[in-house]
Amino acid sequence: MGRREPAWRVTTAELALAVEQERGQGDRATSYLLSPFGARMNRAVVAGTLAAAEAVGREQPSSFWRARLTDPLGTVSVTAGAFQPSAMAQLRTAPAERPAIVVGKLHLFRGRDGVAEVSLRVEALRSVPEAEERATVAETLRQTLDRLDLLERLEHEPSATDATLRGLGFPSPWIRGAREALRRYPETDRAGFRASLRPLLGHVAGLARIATSAVADPRVSIHVDRPRAPAAELTEVDRQETATFLDAVDQAATGSEDGYADVREVLRRLEARGVAGGRAEELLGRLEEGGLLEEPIVGKLRRA
Repeated sequence: MGRREPAWRVTTAELALAVEQERGQGDRATSYLLSPFGARMNRAVVAGTLAAAEAVGREQPSSFWRARLTDPLGTVSVTAGAFQPSAMAQLRTAPAERPAIVVGKLHLFRGRDGVAEVSLRVEALRSVPEAEERATVAETLRQTLDRLDLLERLEHEPSATDATLRGLGFPSPWIRGAREALRRYPETDRAGFRASLRPLLGHVAGLARIATSAVADPRVSIHVDRPRAPAAELTEVDRQETATFLDAVDQAATGSEDGYADVREVLRRLEARGVAGGRAEELLGRLEEGGLLEEPIVGKLRRA
């Protein structure tokens, strides 16, 4: 099976402004929803308060269910149908008005009036404690600000190469998404959007008073299928660098609130240990292809 697209951490406000699509060719080609802020998304992770689901349509029992997921910036429709029986059961039976984390594929609908509306087709959802939901929103805010920083850098340095940006710790999918966002949304007020994120700060403020050990792992388990590469003959230097890379991932994951290793933090740790940016990127690719690492969420690593 092919590798599943990573899920982007986004707010409902960013989803509401994402109206550009990139359609793949062929029946099974992957399509993407592009936001003005650099997220090139096939799948997304959104945290907030999930309302009770409603049956849609007249069929009994209904084969389609819909709920509303609300974060401090807005609301997005969350749906599941008969083609996703497990997700539909989760959505239908979950208790009402509870903090939740939802992972799903994005769907863009345009009505006759031309107004676009984004919805999230559930792949998995999990009801979580409030502290866990806040931790996920905090990480979404951090990644959103980092993507805005990347866009600002590209606006001021349009000639910056992908290699240079990767060396600064920006993941390749972010770079591609940022370049497309600048091309397709040239008039977007990104400074205004940055200012509009302030309500998230108040929402997550309680995290400072919560011990890290008290915050449960906010991940929703998503398996990423990929072919396992045959083991290659490694030199002693390769083995040492591989061990250094995996150790950096473990340390970054241990020190994070969500249990993932942030790519930029891993690259900083490797640079401090003498593994240069280009070599670190090469090692990352090899470890992902070999099935030792995976990136289930853009910019986040974990051991496979």
